[in-house]
Amino acid sequence: MRRFFFLARSVLVMMLRDRAALIGTLLIPIVLLLVLGLVNPGASIGEVSAAAWLTVGVLVMGMLSGAVDGDMAWLTMTRDRGILWRVRASPLPPATLLLAYTGARLLVVLLKAALIVGVGMLVFGVRLQWDGLLPALGLVILGGAVFLALGQAVAAAAPTAGAATVTANLIFFPVIFTSNLFIAGLPPQLEAITRWNPAYLLVELLRAALLGVEPGQALWINLLGLLIYGLLGIIVAIVFFQWEPKR
Repeated sequence: MRRFFFLARSVLVMMLRDRAALIGTLLIPIVLLLVLGLVNPGASIGEVSAAAWLTVGVLVMGMLSGAVDGDMAWLTMTRDRGILWRVRASPLPPATLLLAYTGARLLVVLLKAALIVGVGMLVFGVRLQWDGLLPALGLVILGGAVFLALGQAVAAAAPTAGAATVTANLIFFPVIFTSNLFIAGLPPQLEAITRWNPAYLLVELLRAALLGVEPGQALWINLLGLLIYGLLGIIVAIVFFQWEPKR
């Protein structure tokens, strides 16, 4: 256990010292929220303000981009440089390293979520359901873990870091624009398909918890869908994972 906490702390320190990546990870979602919120001052979507709607949407987008740009890039980079192979040859249990890294990444996810929600409340006066904060915290942790698993699955299946980046971007951009993160009321034919992607499932759960927005389908279905995505991500990552660089 001491080894786990030591590794998690070390990984977190390395992440915090990478100022360029840290600024991009934390600043881009906040800037996007400010821009979208200022473009739609005083607007509302249903019974909630547009700012509140967008705050939760940007929160989910930030979590997804962190998994795509952060976790996927880390795994492919360490594999292609032979770092994973050297770790395997060391006495350090591989599972300990992976769990420590995942724990550190989830702490960054929580930090980003707190900053985004804080900006929404301070700048745009977003009002949250306080009794939904604890369930929302659990959902952020679950959603972060699911997105990280999916990012690792893409990285494990891709032959190179470049291929992983292309594949992730082909998935990421369609998902964020068809997940009801920023635009309410997608065409019914499109929504019938896209409502099953993980970002859509998570944003509905978080809006129900934080804003009291009635979801389009039962919450347990959204929760079950997220769990299935996480399980699939873990299975694909395990099946295709390789310690040495792919040739």
